[in-house]
Amino acid sequence: MIDLDDYGLAWQVYLGVGVVAMLLWFLLLRRISSVFVRYWLLFAALAFLFVPGRHPAAPHLWVPGSPAAVLSLLTEGVESAMPILIILGAGQILALILGLAAMTWLPNSAVAPSKPAESKPGRAKSAGAQSRGLAAERKEPSL
Repeated sequence: MIDLDDYGLAWQVYLGVGVVAMLLWFLLLRRISSVFVRYWLLFAALAFLFVPGRHPAAPHLWVPGSPAAVLSLLTEGVESAMPILIILGAGQILALILGLAAMTWLPNSAVAPSKPAESKPGRAKSAGAQSRGLAAERKEPSL
């Protein structure tokens, strides 16, 4: 029999480590320029880490889906792991749909990194530069 206190503690540890892993994953995904790929990979990782499944030997217990699928596949075969694999596959399809929806519905300013304002050559000098008599163009030293 599984002690329910240990079961709850195991879930708390798994969720805590999963949140840290998702934060690191999010930091890595910021470098990707494609908005759809960024959101899809974010939602796919969420589905892979946090979708639960029923334990094959004890159906009254919920376990993390991906580790349970791997352990069931290695120990008992494909037939035992198939229910969890179907749930994980549905989670990945949902991640694709959520990635498309996030790309479509979120404004581009919220997802695209802001570009610095470029100075235009026709602009007037600032008030401080005019009062000090500084030139508008930068002069490079000659060697």
